[in-house]
Amino acid sequence: MKTIQVENISKRYYLGDRLPNSVRDLIVRLLHVGRKVDKNELWALRDVSFDVAEGETLGIIGRNGAGKSTLLKILSRITKPTNGGATIRGRVGSLLEVGTGFHSELTGRENIYMSGAILGMHRAEIERKFDAIVAFSEIEQFLDTPVKHYSTGMYTRLAFSVAAHLEPEILIVDEVLAVGDTGFQNKCLGKMDEVSRSGRTVLFVSHNLGSLSQICKTGLLLHHGEVHSHGLIQDVVSDYLKLASEQPGHFTLAASDDSREMQISEVVITDHKGRATNEISYDEEFFVSLKININHIQRGAMFCVALLNKYKRRVFTEHRAIEELVGNKTGQFRVKFRVPGDFVAPNNYSFLVQIFFPDGEVLQELGDICPFIVVDTGSNLASYKDYGYVQIKGEWHVVRE
Repeated sequence: MKTIQVENISKRYYLGDRLPNSVRDLIVRLLHVGRKVDKNELWALRDVSFDVAEGETLGIIGRNGAGKSTLLKILSRITKPTNGGATIRGRVGSLLEVGTGFHSELTGRENIYMSGAILGMHRAEIERKFDAIVAFSEIEQFLDTPVKHYSTGMYTRLAFSVAAHLEPEILIVDEVLAVGDTGFQNKCLGKMDEVSRSGRTVLFVSHNLGSLSQICKTGLLLHHGEVHSHGLIQDVVSDYLKLASEQPGHFTLAASDDSREMQISEVVITDHKGRATNEISYDEEFFVSLKININHIQRGAMFCVALLNKYKRRVFTEHRAIEELVGNKTGQFRVKFRVPGDFVAPNNYSFLVQIFFPDGEVLQELGDICPFIVVDTGSNLASYKDYGYVQIKGEWHVVRE
């Protein structure tokens, strides 16, 4: 049985267009009636169609601006589509963004009952689940405080707990699990897995591909508002990474100086197939490819390739003598530095490259170039929020005493 049937949904926005929120705005708008106003159209979704079976857990992925959140808002009946429609069979519990569905002036206790009533549940049914909701959210001491005084993390804890425990037939969750500590994120992922195994339908949007791969059986990839692929989650994640190669991590020196004796003129990040990319799976090797112009070898000069974390601090540094790589030859060279798979932990990075002398003299430095991301596509650490930056394969020795 199909729980959700989406047929040719499209959603159009007009950039710069907004509803009047004051008398002055309304007067200005009325004065412009009849005038031709140029509006820039933005189609957040175009002819999106797919089905979700009862008990299916669907992971929805795509780059920022792909239309994921717009799609979930339409399915949650928050936003109306411009064209097309969706048939949904069953009660929907949604957690799209912090603030959705709660009344800020009501206490946590009152919002639990209100959310249950909105989902069509009887008071006795809500009371039966009440203690489990409060225990899961871990905010018992603030239960009778208006939620407008909650922190973002507290708000999210209670909102997710209500959505998951009141047992809607369909649970829709956007990327709000990034809020909160690692322990609570793991609880949420475990609860979603429990919900899906109970036969209920789950739609889950996340940039954490590892979590999606663990929880979801099927996936939907949105690209520029259209369905790019729909099928097994492993295949959809693979398609997502292939799309990243169309937006390569690439740096070219704006003005090359041919008079310099040695110069790095281009840096490109490539995957194991030689494709330029800015997104790498955590378990795949990748390469830093440098184009170097050498008019004259300066003895003792060295290359430096350093990986920078999101705070622009060095994670590791590789040094190599230029003569060791090219000998005494001159000309233009392509030099590749290999980074092994399952070594750089999922996170955001960039590179620093240099030509320098061991005494500290720097001939050329290109810093914070080729930004890229290492993504978790299904490791057993996918639910962790912070992996660090490197994952070593150390040697373990056990001696029984």
